[in-house]
Amino acid sequence: METITMKHCIGFGILISTLLVHCNEPSGSIKSRIIVCTDINNAAGDPDDKQSMGHLLMYADELDIRAIIADRWDADGINATLEAIDAYEKDFMNPATHVKAPQYPSPDSLRSLIAANAQDAQNRIIAEARNADDRPLWILVWGNMITVRDVLKSAPDIADRIRLFTIGTHLRIHGEEADCRIPNWNGPGRNEVFNDPRFNKMWWIESDWTYAGMFIEPGPAAMLDSIAQYGELGHYIWQVVQPFDWAHYFRVGDTPSVTYLLDPRHDPDDPESPSWAGRYIRPFPVKRPNYYTGINGGLEWNYQNPCDTWEHAKAVEQARMNTLYEQRQNMYNSYIRKMKILYP
Repeated sequence: METITMKHCIGFGILISTLLVHCNEPSGSIKSRIIVCTDINNAAGDPDDKQSMGHLLMYADELDIRAIIADRWDADGINATLEAIDAYEKDFMNPATHVKAPQYPSPDSLRSLIAANAQDAQNRIIAEARNADDRPLWILVWGNMITVRDVLKSAPDIADRIRLFTIGTHLRIHGEEADCRIPNWNGPGRNEVFNDPRFNKMWWIESDWTYAGMFIEPGPAAMLDSIAQYGELGHYIWQVVQPFDWAHYFRVGDTPSVTYLLDPRHDPDDPESPSWAGRYIRPFPVKRPNYYTGINGGLEWNYQNPCDTWEHAKAVEQARMNTLYEQRQNMYNSYIRKMKILYP
């Protein structure tokens, strides 16, 4: 029989509700150690970067966040991150909520995790990767891969000490620039890492199109309305998309990498099993034994040269999206239960 760990028993007043969220979590589980690289910014771009940061902070009690790298240095990325932490702080300081220590880190400790510049970002990743910690170091990439590229070039020895989870970092299928050869908006840095033979054995989940399962069908719009009432963070997630008429829904397209680690029924060591983040396969099991990407849906699909099978691109995209869509409501339900606990 599964048991509940001590970390879930802090605070008798919320114990029963906490069990509802964590009743499927195995005994002895530990917090995943993560670094987040994000293109959150105040200049331009998709507002789901801000929603994703708010979503991450809601789970700051269940993750060991070691650094936050807002690498749009020229686009006010640091201040955009601080705005999310400011919303978090209001909840943390509100005695009516359960967003507080010891479960949650202090707002100032979160601020201290933000890298000041590109060199600081590299230093933080390298130091954490070389840290004597038995837990895998997950680097969740919510944008371009320039920081990851630069840090691997300067410290290639850390490649076997990290696990990458990248979002939408390969092919573009929609829009005027749709082409089997053109990387999408998250492309910079990706190919330099992928094509470097030193990193063929590196642990890497590349959520190519699978992440888009967060967006399809009417559910995300209803989800946004559902969480708007829950605390400052819920309001923040709702508010940041309001200036964009086309974005009034729960976007968080970057956080399948987070939900992958949070799914209580899923073993993070096994990307090929279904999870809240979808399902993945190893297309190159010999050359790249630790590289995973979205399924092909049983269709002919050349993972090495997609152009050769591009006529199946939209069907493959749909198959990948569906693996996340099929799991999405479970993630939604867990998130709503958590918000009801935090904001009674």
